[in-house]
Amino acid sequence: MKKYIFFSLFLLISSWLAAQAPLAPVVQDSSQKLKIETAMVVEYFVKGQRTLQKLSGNVRMRQENTLVYCDTAILDQENAVLKGNVSMEQADSVKVFADSALYNTDTKISHLFGNVVLVNGVQELFTNRLKYDLGNKIATYHTGATMTNGKSQLTSTHGYYYVNEKQIYFKGNVLGTDPDFTMRTDTMVFNTETQTVRFVAPTLISQQKSKIYTESGFYDIENDFAEFDLNPQYEKEQQRGRARKMRYFGTSKEYMLEGDAYIDDPQKGQTTQADVIRYNTDTEKTTLKGNAHFRDSTRDIRGEEIHVDSRNKAYQIAGRGRVIDPPNIIEADSLDFNDNLGAGLALGGVIWIDTASEFTILAHRMDYNKQTEFLNAFGSSGAQGATGRPLMKSLIERDTLYMSADTLTSYKPDTASDIRLLLAHRDVRIFKSDMQAVCDSLSFSTADSIFRFYKIRDLPVIWSDTSQFSGDTVRMLLKNKKLDRIWLIQNALVINSEDGLMFNQIKGKNTTAFFRDDEVREMLVEGNAQAVYYALDDGRAYIGLNETQCSEMRLYFGNNQVESIKFYTQPSGSFTPMKKAGSGTKKLDGFFWEQVRRPHRIQDLF
Repeated sequence: MKKYIFFSLFLLISSWLAAQAPLAPVVQDSSQKLKIETAMVVEYFVKGQRTLQKLSGNVRMRQENTLVYCDTAILDQENAVLKGNVSMEQADSVKVFADSALYNTDTKISHLFGNVVLVNGVQELFTNRLKYDLGNKIATYHTGATMTNGKSQLTSTHGYYYVNEKQIYFKGNVLGTDPDFTMRTDTMVFNTETQTVRFVAPTLISQQKSKIYTESGFYDIENDFAEFDLNPQYEKEQQRGRARKMRYFGTSKEYMLEGDAYIDDPQKGQTTQADVIRYNTDTEKTTLKGNAHFRDSTRDIRGEEIHVDSRNKAYQIAGRGRVIDPPNIIEADSLDFNDNLGAGLALGGVIWIDTASEFTILAHRMDYNKQTEFLNAFGSSGAQGATGRPLMKSLIERDTLYMSADTLTSYKPDTASDIRLLLAHRDVRIFKSDMQAVCDSLSFSTADSIFRFYKIRDLPVIWSDTSQFSGDTVRMLLKNKKLDRIWLIQNALVINSEDGLMFNQIKGKNTTAFFRDDEVREMLVEGNAQAVYYALDDGRAYIGLNETQCSEMRLYFGNNQVESIKFYTQPSGSFTPMKKAGSGTKKLDGFFWEQVRRPHRIQDLF
């Protein structure tokens, strides 16, 4: 009885002393892999053939470079049951916290429960159940988890965290949130070192005003850069884009679409296509490269490289391009246009087509303004215009009229009407298969379809078949796209010669020639009218010279010959047989037969 009382008292005192001591003495098993470093209370239990250890209070254990902390631990050979404030630390700063855990010292695998947190640098993973292989540093969960770096977070149903490789695989209902975006997918890979997300399944990224869809690619969170390379698409308000590959530059708010790139914006009435499209959402500037095509409500633009500033309504084409801007079509090696200013500049091989007035201008440079419908063309028009002269051409009754000058200008004097003026300055030359002309300057108005030829240095001259028309000022009327009449004002002179030897001449102050079927049919000569013409027999041999003078005369023609003449106010005339007229032609004062200046082909216009 005394021995029992003494033994009980010894146990009570020992227990009390153990509770007061900072550390409890521990008897280590040399074969035990999980080394016990500290514990407030150590208890031993026998279970079958095994002896269990129970550690309580400030428990700390070590296995190689891994430290294990908890409130209570039960050690059963290679297994350890950990409870209360469980934490595991590895030398490389990886830490795991939990309410409880099961740990196997052979496999170095722990199963953690409760409020589980895995910390690796700035990365923190939160879950309620985690399997962590401390030897291979692989963490696995299947009951949902959230990973955060303080700024962004990712959640998923399943996850595989390869600490050494710094890779986390998220699987099932993956959701990523960030102050700038939300991301949803089924499968995703995250690199904790590079802060890069890789997409391996259909993924939707939502921002404040835009969405991006892809089935493959990556997103660099730190640098806010993404690349999507499988069926990428994006949507911003009503704007939609797609391509074979898409890049997003978050810092500059730019999208780059590569390969069959396409953007549609119904709200603005715009469509954009190219091999590569680069679009900035802040500046609303777009760059298109390769087979570029831009279309909006007013124009259609094509070229190798197009720059569009939607906010300022400015367009620039680098390289050969074409713009359809009804009623005009323009092609050039480079084009610049600003809608707000209404001003444009075209350079290099310029082709301007006015579908309303039905004329085309070829030039090296053209300045134009859509608001005033003004254009000014000068410089070489291409291979034909090697000397640097613009060229205008217009289809007239299935034949083309060509005109060149040092400068061609066209504009609308009144924007409320469709009337257009065309001005040609310096060394004007015109070629049509049945009519040619030269002058120092020229104007043409669609209001009356009259060409006005002016003299600065040399007399204006018009040729039609074998006839030559000249005067200080010349006017030519096109009616129904046919030559209708010619007015010769001051020093009017008309010369006709079929053989270049004998010349029929009609001179006066002013002369009007009337045409039908591109031939002179009638001519009215007013003021000091004079006529010299050679009569022909049926064999078209010269038989004599007719000379007539009067105040006014009217001549009628057929087959390029004078058929009859009416004389007004004191006419006088004479007929001289050819034997007396001599072999040389009679010439009136001011006679000249111009052949050097006459264009015989299109190339003569340059």
